[in-house]
Amino acid sequence: MDALFAENNDAREALLMRGWLESVESAGDGETIIRVRSDNAIRGAVLAAEIVDVGETPLQSVVEVYGYLDEHSDMGVATSVEVVNRAEQLPVDLECPDLGNDRYRHLHLRTPALRAAVMFRHYVQKHARSFLEDRGFFHVHTPIMTEASCVCSGDVFTFPYYDKKIATLIQSPWMYADSLVGSVEKVYALNPSFRREKTATTTHLVEIWQLQVDSAWETNESVMALEETLVRTLAREFRQQHGDLYALAGLSMDHLAAFEQPYSQIRYREAVERIRALGFAMEYGDDFDDQALYALGQEFAAPFFVTHYPKRLKNFWFPSLEADPELTPSNDLFAHTGHGEIIGGGERVSSAQELASNLEYYGHDLEEFDWFLETRRFGCVPHAGFSIGFDRLTAMLMGTDHINKATVYPRLPHGGLRP
Repeated sequence: MDALFAENNDAREALLMRGWLESVESAGDGETIIRVRSDNAIRGAVLAAEIVDVGETPLQSVVEVYGYLDEHSDMGVATSVEVVNRAEQLPVDLECPDLGNDRYRHLHLRTPALRAAVMFRHYVQKHARSFLEDRGFFHVHTPIMTEASCVCSGDVFTFPYYDKKIATLIQSPWMYADSLVGSVEKVYALNPSFRREKTATTTHLVEIWQLQVDSAWETNESVMALEETLVRTLAREFRQQHGDLYALAGLSMDHLAAFEQPYSQIRYREAVERIRALGFAMEYGDDFDDQALYALGQEFAAPFFVTHYPKRLKNFWFPSLEADPELTPSNDLFAHTGHGEIIGGGERVSSAQELASNLEYYGHDLEEFDWFLETRRFGCVPHAGFSIGFDRLTAMLMGTDHINKATVYPRLPHGGLRP
């Protein structure tokens, strides 16, 4: 430890702060203020006149500042500054960071915006878990390696496994969380998932985190009510408790008021009609184009549901409606803010016969899903659930314009793996 700028140890009054040196600046009247990032806040102290050459210490060096409190000021007076670890010259400008530069993401995480993102993610998880556990849900751990992919759309990542087998990184924790409904009835999992996305956008990542929720005896209508209440509760918690995070990130909280409004529900067919009326080419049975979806979202003042998708647009775990076998009791919750689909949910097929038929319909090998079929053969309760894109949810609540600003180490389509 370098005792630079310090008087002898006997002169110390107390440890004022210790952490990363953020700035040394003139405050007028001949005073110099040292600012240190300590305890997730920027703290300052006036340097005693006899301490010189502090400005020669590189920013982001780790320091300990000793001194005493000034009864006439909110800041203390520093009588001794010791360098615990002297930083080298930074290769990036933390005041004007290039957040698209993955090479230095590990250093950009020291910026206020990304420090705030780390804390946003913590509190989204904390409040969501409290919400679910207060309603009797158990947090479960599910695998991220599997033999059978449970999502019909998109490419997967595969790798060699033992005995010349090929394993797949999960696209969703859904199948394993679903099977646990037969054990403890109400479950949720927060897992990484992996999608080989083809295009880099403001809402897509290759490695995503998903909050998966499944519950016995629920219907499409009841899980939509649960989804809406969860999102509204999260927005309310941030509005009431975390204004400091928005200030740290340099973001407004104004958008949070909209989440208190009722969330509209429209059927897929109506969504197609609205998109066509907005001037986009879309036929019934097509999936949503990002630009068309953004335009549709502008017609709503709060998140909105699209329900009752055609069977061919969904996955094998959705049953068919009795009244119309070509439709499914399904829902997607979309952000009105341009963050895309936030939640996908609906009822789960509980009949082994219908599940096998669905697997064949979507071109899956029944042998790969034999264990999952057994969860239906040996007593399957009617149930429903939903999956939340945790990264998009965080970005929406933050009100930021790009998903990588709500992620710690984003894995972007066609991007690198460093750091």
